[in-house]
Amino acid sequence: MTPKFSLQPVLDYRHNRVEMLEVELSRLLQAQQRGQTFLEALKDSQARLFEQLNQCQQGEIDLFLLARLRSTLKVVNQHIQQQQERLRELAVQVQAKRQEVVTARQDEAALEILKNKEIERYQQEQAQQEKHQQDDVYISRAYHRSTGVA
Repeated sequence: MTPKFSLQPVLDYRHNRVEMLEVELSRLLQAQQRGQTFLEALKDSQARLFEQLNQCQQGEIDLFLLARLRSTLKVVNQHIQQQQERLRELAVQVQAKRQEVVTARQDEAALEILKNKEIERYQQEQAQQEKHQQDDVYISRAYHRSTGVA
């Protein structure tokens, strides 16, 4: 039976930390995707407003409608800028979280390697002990044969 890895609680902690960081990264990526979808909707709205402005400026001009469209376009442009800033901030957070995940995985992998080496060392010791026991049995049999004791 393989002895318990002395750093198993640390390995478990690091494994749990990796999982927690991966969940946090997933949440950030989802937020980033939702933000990108919202930005695309804002840009679609902006394009529609530009088209309406273009149509409104042809033929008879309705100044009230034109002012309202420009005002709405200004608000949409502000929202686009705000959303782009949020997405830049999210991109920084995502990159930082990815780096955290990579570092945590490396820490976990280092302990896994240590654990595997300890198991391998134990198995080699066991094989060596079995070999010595087998040698003792052979030596004992040879001794008994040479002395004539059965």
